Amino acid sequence: MPKKAVIITVLLLLVLAESAIAIPKTKPPKPDHPIIEITFTESATLGAGNVYLGNQQIDAGILYVQDAISTGSIGNGDSPISGFEILTSLSGTLDLNTYLGSYYGEWIITGEGGTFEGSINGKVAVATISGRFVGQGTGDFEGHKIKGTFEGSINNYQIEMTIHATITSKAN
Repeated sequence: MPKKAVIITVLLLLVLAESAIAIPKTKPPKPDHPIIEITFTESATLGAGNVYLGNQQIDAGILYVQDAISTGSIGNGDSPISGFEILTSLSGTLDLNTYLGSYYGEWIITGEGGTFEGSINGKVAVATISGRFVGQGTGDFEGHKIKGTFEGSINNYQIEMTIHATITSKAN
């Protein structure tokens, strides 16, 4: 290799090495994603008040319910959704011999500045109810996600549920 080519190659390597040293080798830190843990209790009355059973059919000891509607408000705790209205639409089945069943549906929680809306599914076992839900925010909650679980009991047509939820803000 001619001497001139060696000098140009060495100078080029020095410039590139210097540039590489000036470039940070670490990734910038990820932005904070605030997570809010909330727990609240919800109650409803079957057959009266704020639960409407929708379309029902019994076939071979199985109760089929379609589009049951439940409405109410989230009234306790200091969560960011306290005071919001909730509307749930459920469909499912219940074996009237064993009182075991399952359900699925959609829900929306509405507040002054926005909503959370999503899907729900769960199981009924004798006098207990449990399930999972997931949803997305709109309006002031655009980009936020909510997910959680719930469990409860049914006694004299009254449902008491404890709901554990996590709200995560969007990444910036």
